Amino acid sequence: MRMDKFIFFLIEHYYYSVPLFLVFILLIVSNASKGGKKINSQELINLSNQDKAKIIDLRPSNDFSKGHITGSVNIPSNDIESRSHEIKLKDQESLILVCEMGSQSGNTGELLKKQGFNDILILRGGIGQWRMDNLPLI
Repeated sequence: MRMDKFIFFLIEHYYYSVPLFLVFILLIVSNASKGGKKINSQELINLSNQDKAKIIDLRPSNDFSKGHITGSVNIPSNDIESRSHEIKLKDQESLILVCEMGSQSGNTGELLKKQGFNDILILRGGIGQWRMDNLPLI
């Protein structure tokens, strides 16, 4: 019964509900592409095996030392602005950002874009998803 009233309210006040709905959709779309293109674990493996990627692990150093993706370099997200000069990319090499759950990488990707990095990819779900996919950490 309450859902019917809610839907009726939205229809009756479409001039409020339509713009709100559009803003909500735009927020989701802009957040989805924030900081770089999202890739899955298999895409990361393929790029890494072809030497077409540099993997930056954004987690704190103690988390990195407990287990990380082979070939990844640890630059905690808090230090990225002061340490971005350490990131050296070869031609045709993508920068892949990895955090714990995939949520911090977008903000870090935006910072790196401002510093001139272009081809930024983000591991969807971060190390948490990597573990769920039963992929190895060293």
